[in-house]
Parts: sequence; C-alpha cells; structure tokens
Amino acid sequence: MYTTTSKIILLLLPAILFSCSKTVEKKDSNTQTQVIDSNLIELTIERGAFHYDRFVLKDTIITFYPSAEMVENNKYNVTSSQNITIQQRDELINYLQEKSFFKLKNRYSNQTSDNSILKITLKMNGKNKTIECDDFERGCPEILQYIEQQIIALHNKGLKRIYLPG
Repeated sequence: MYTTTSKIILLLLPAILFSCSKTVEKKDSNTQTQVIDSNLIELTIERGAFHYDRFVLKDTIITFYPSAEMVENNKYNVTSSQNITIQQRDELINYLQEKSFFKLKNRYSNQTSDNSILKITLKMNGKNKTIECDDFERGCPEILQYIEQQIIALHNKGLKRIYLPG
C-alpha cells in the first residue's frame, strides 16, 4: 500500500516538525511544563565605555548596533546581524531561567573609577527585567558576564570589548 519512501517520510515527519518547533520548554519544580513563545523573547545587551553599542537577540537573529561615535576598527561601526539556530537560542534562554535571571537585583554598583557598564534587558512571557552593572567585570554577577560573552560568540563577528590603556 505504501512505498518505502512514503514510510520513511511518515516516520521522519514528526521528528522534523518537532525540530522546527519555535518554543522553549522549561520544567519548574512542580514538573509542569512552561511553554515560552520565542517570538516574544527579546534580549538586549548594552555596553559602555569605549563602546556604547548594543546587541539584540530577537527570535534567532542577533543584531549588533554600533555607537554613534566612530571607532578605529571599522567592524565596530557597522550594523551587522547573525542567524543562530533554534537550539542555540533555546539553550541560552533555558540557562537564564535555570540561573533565575528574573530574581537578580536591578543594579549592581561598584565604587571604583574607570568603569564600563553592562546593561542587560530580557523580555519574555510578559515579563521585562533590566539589570545594570556599573562595571562589567567588578561586582557584576557571572551570569551577566556569561550572557555578554555568549551573545558576542554567537554573533560571530569578533566584537569583543576593546580595552584601552588607562
């Protein structure tokens, strides 16, 4: 009745549909599954000192928006985008949930000079949380440093922080 090709397609179809799913699932302590609509996820990373630029992750696209001020290295002066996989996006979002991003303080202060701010905003499932660190290295929770490093790595254009002597 069915050809071998038809049987293979019927067997693979559920796996293909599952892999193309645009949701992130997270089990909470009550073992209920929370479904997150990836179209409603937006993660913004803003960097200060020598940068004043930002990265925005929406769905599976990371876009870099340069500062209004020109930088010597031209790659920091151009808007650029990079597609990532659904799996990469979901792994990052699941990590943020596991580390209780929404329970972190809104601000982390540092009483030193020569600071470079890190500001991260996550919009997800009707929640909106902005966390600002006076300095991205000193007094800033590791999860925020991890987010910045992951977004830079996933963006894949080598737009790491520029350190100037000082």
